[in-house]
Amino acid sequence: MNSVLKKFIAIFVIVFFTAGIFAGCGQQTKPSQEATQETKPQETVKTGEIRLATDWPFPFHGNPFGPGGVGGAWWFVYEPFAYYIPQTGEYIPRLAESWKVEGNKVTVNLRKDAKFSDGEPFTSKDVVNTVNFIQAMWQWPYDIESVEAPDDHTVVFNLSKTSSSSFVHTLLTDGAMASLAPVHVYKDFVDQAKEVADLGKKIFYLQTEGKPVPEDMKTEYEKKSDEFRKKVNDFAPFKTLGKLPVVGSFEPVKVTQSEMEMKANKYHWASSQMKIDRVIFKKWSSNEFVWASLISNEIDAAHPSMPKDVVEQLSTLNPKLHVLTVSDLSDISLVFNFKKPLFKDLNLRKAIAHILDRNKIRDVSVWQANSYENYADGILKSMESKWITQDTLQKLTKYNTDTAAAEEILKNAGYKKVGDTWQQPNGQPVAFTLSVYGPHNDWVLAAREVVQELNSFGFKVEMKLIPEGMRDQVMRSGDYDAAIEFGSAWWGYPHPLTGYQRLYDGDVSAITSFPAKDKYNTPWGELSPYDLVLELQKNLQDENKAMEIIQQLAYITNEYLPVIPLYEKVLPIYYNDGYRVTGWPSKEDPIWSLAPGGIERVYDLLITTGKLVPVK
Repeated sequence: MNSVLKKFIAIFVIVFFTAGIFAGCGQQTKPSQEATQETKPQETVKTGEIRLATDWPFPFHGNPFGPGGVGGAWWFVYEPFAYYIPQTGEYIPRLAESWKVEGNKVTVNLRKDAKFSDGEPFTSKDVVNTVNFIQAMWQWPYDIESVEAPDDHTVVFNLSKTSSSSFVHTLLTDGAMASLAPVHVYKDFVDQAKEVADLGKKIFYLQTEGKPVPEDMKTEYEKKSDEFRKKVNDFAPFKTLGKLPVVGSFEPVKVTQSEMEMKANKYHWASSQMKIDRVIFKKWSSNEFVWASLISNEIDAAHPSMPKDVVEQLSTLNPKLHVLTVSDLSDISLVFNFKKPLFKDLNLRKAIAHILDRNKIRDVSVWQANSYENYADGILKSMESKWITQDTLQKLTKYNTDTAAAEEILKNAGYKKVGDTWQQPNGQPVAFTLSVYGPHNDWVLAAREVVQELNSFGFKVEMKLIPEGMRDQVMRSGDYDAAIEFGSAWWGYPHPLTGYQRLYDGDVSAITSFPAKDKYNTPWGELSPYDLVLELQKNLQDENKAMEIIQQLAYITNEYLPVIPLYEKVLPIYYNDGYRVTGWPSKEDPIWSLAPGGIERVYDLLITTGKLVPVK
């Protein structure tokens, strides 16, 4: 690193945190200007704390179903039945002691020593209520036809005949499945949740079977579900109850716009092993803030994107700071709003794929990431050689950077360049806005490069920052033209199915409205990606059949471009060993592979197993 950059970093860190210190001193002598939510006075004796960085909604409501949920506190507040370590294929029991799968029936035996942070026991009734809630609020997962509680510590899930074997994995490892809606907290909603969930499932199963849904049933469901969602969204347990009873290892006790304090659940089943009794979350306002906080020992672990020169000099800037990288099992993509007529034209999307220099976009955004040089097949770059055959690759269009190819595609489709501006066949300029979430600095850098490259080619593209806390609302409402977003992601169940579900029947499908149920021309005939995803679900255990379906999905994804992947995200994990805490595992430890999709699970597992301890 040159001396100018190093001097800049040093000055930045000193100025930033000196300002914080003086701000803190000011708060001691006069009332704070920052709103604070607190449940009760804190204990003064602490055995140890760890400081991290994340995001959360403010004012903090403590409602997992409300806007923003509980933010990054999720994995400390809620626990799944088990954690899954992708590198070893091992399941680590959490709220479940054991489980058994018999056809479409999954029996889960709960821990008998699990309790909420207010001392209430965690029972099968809480699981039943949680399933009813998530089905009523999120219309998911309808893979569960019914759930029973034969006794306080046994839960029986009866799955639909169409549910795939991958759903059992989701059932066991998804943090939403077990404890989001404790009966003693959501007691006023129990009956209504079940009624809405049952009615929603009835409609879903009729639609799945191709049967007509009576209009009066639709009307009844819309009325009751709307009433229920409004009632639940208005509920703020952190404010109403003065606390947030959690079954996880830590409960939020004090929340401001810039900091969340969590204390250990003294009733947690692993509390006797925990040496850390406080978690402090700093607000993840930007990547620069986070990496400056790491360098200055203000936080102990995080996963921001850091400049290459800074990473190379970490041992000098902070000898206690270490770094490792793991695949984040996701990619960052250019996504389109298919409700906008402009992006319904495949020719335009293919031209854009040729215009973009994806290597350069990666270099200016996240230099550690894996670049997509040629293809857009929906398979993570690091997994492509495992899942895509050479025969399939030969069938795929290569989207190497080639502006001449882009020009030819556009001209053949009736576009023309007038002066410096490309015009659509209707004479209107090729103009749109590229939205990007402001707090994600690496996304912003990628967006700027995309805008620059498209404008240099002759399009009229403007970048629009999505304000903090507004990402979900903007994307789900369709209030955008194109955007930088997560594309394919294999979080939870590391398999192509997970990525294709996301593209054609999941989060990406929901925000882009890509016509996944339409049939597309392929070497295998006309195929629907939505139908193929369902077929893949049913045939996971048949390796040959599954591989065939994956080739077909890869072809459709590459040739019809529901998204354009820019780079495969890797997760750089930075951790401070020896300032506040110690006991981090080696960089080769499989536990790190738990990080994608929820790195807080790694911290939680290390704390609750007693491996992460305070520095003496």
